Amino acid sequence: MTMMYEAETLFAQTISLAPSGPERDAHRRVRAATAALAGGGAVLLCDDLGRPRRGEIVSAAECADEHTTAFMVRHTSGFLQVALPAERCTALGLTAQCGADSPAAQQRVSVDAAHGVGTGISAADRATTAAALAATGSTIESFTRPGHLVPVSVDTDSGGNGFAEAALQLVTGSGHRPAALFATLIGTTDPAELAAGSELTDFANSYNLPLVALNDLTALAEPGTVLDSEFELPSGRARMLVFDDARVSWTCLLIGDVHGGAEVPLRAVPAEHLLLEAGARSRFPHILVAATCGRTGDPRGHRNVLIDRIGTSSSALRRILRTAGVQSVRVEVDVLPRATD
Repeated sequence: MTMMYEAETLFAQTISLAPSGPERDAHRRVRAATAALAGGGAVLLCDDLGRPRRGEIVSAAECADEHTTAFMVRHTSGFLQVALPAERCTALGLTAQCGADSPAAQQRVSVDAAHGVGTGISAADRATTAAALAATGSTIESFTRPGHLVPVSVDTDSGGNGFAEAALQLVTGSGHRPAALFATLIGTTDPAELAAGSELTDFANSYNLPLVALNDLTALAEPGTVLDSEFELPSGRARMLVFDDARVSWTCLLIGDVHGGAEVPLRAVPAEHLLLEAGARSRFPHILVAATCGRTGDPRGHRNVLIDRIGTSSSALRRILRTAGVQSVRVEVDVLPRATD
C-alpha cells in the first residue's frame, strides 16, 4: 500500500501573534526584574507563578556587597552559588565537582578570592569572591580552592531553562557582566524546608523584590535554531529555519517578505514534500511548516499540533514567527493521505 497526497483545503484558522495578556504580564515582570538588577538590587526567581515550589534570590555578582550577601545568607540555607558561562569557568580554571555532571549546569569546585578576604566565610568575604568571579581581570590565580562560593557552569547555547540559566540571563539582560549570585530561599514557617507557595510571594512583597518566573523568561527568550539559512526559490526569496519545539524537530520555510504580514497563509505539509510544495506555490508570501522527525502522521493531527504551538506563548514556533515580524497567520492543511494498492 502506498500513500498519495491529494490537494484539498480541510480547514483554515486565523491566529493572531499579538502579545496576549499573560505575555504582556511576563514582559512587565522581566522588565521590573532587570531594572532592579541594573540598579544593584536583588530579585526573587521562582519556578512557576501559578504554583511556586522554589525560589532563588538573585543579584548581579559584580554588584555584590556585604549587605547583599548577608541578606542572602540570612534568608537562605547559606549555600551561595555564582552562575557563569561555561567558557568563563574554563578560563578561570574552575573544574567540575565530582558527581556534578548535569550537562546544562555544572557545579564547580568552590572558591575564595585569593586577595582581600579573611576566612572566606563572612558576608564581606563572599561578596569579594563574587565580585572577583565577575571581574574581567580575574585569572586562575585570583582564587583559592576549596572556598565558600560555588561557581555553576552554564552552557549558554544549550537553551536550558533551569535556575542557573535563568539567573544568568536576567543579570546579563540587566547590563551587568555575566555572573549571577543566587541562593535558595528557605521556608518562613519551617526553616528546614524550602519556601513555597504564598511564602514566596509574601517574601517578595515584604522586601519589595520583583518576582519573576522561569516560564516568563522562556516565553520571551530568543528562539534557538539548528539551522537558519536564506536562499532563492522559483517563487521568491526564502528563509529556512530548523528548530526543536515540544520534543519535535520542525522545519519552517518563510517565503517572501512576511514582515508586517497579516493572515499570512501557513500550511502544514509532509516533511518529504516540503521543497516540492515550496516550489509549486504561487501565492506569495506564505509559510510552510513540517515536522521533520518521526512520522508525519495524519495532516489533521499535524494541523492541530501547529495550532497549539502557534498559540502557546512559550513555543519556539510562535517566537520565530513573531521575530520574523508576522502579525497573524492563517493556518491551513491542504493535503490528505489517500491509500492506494
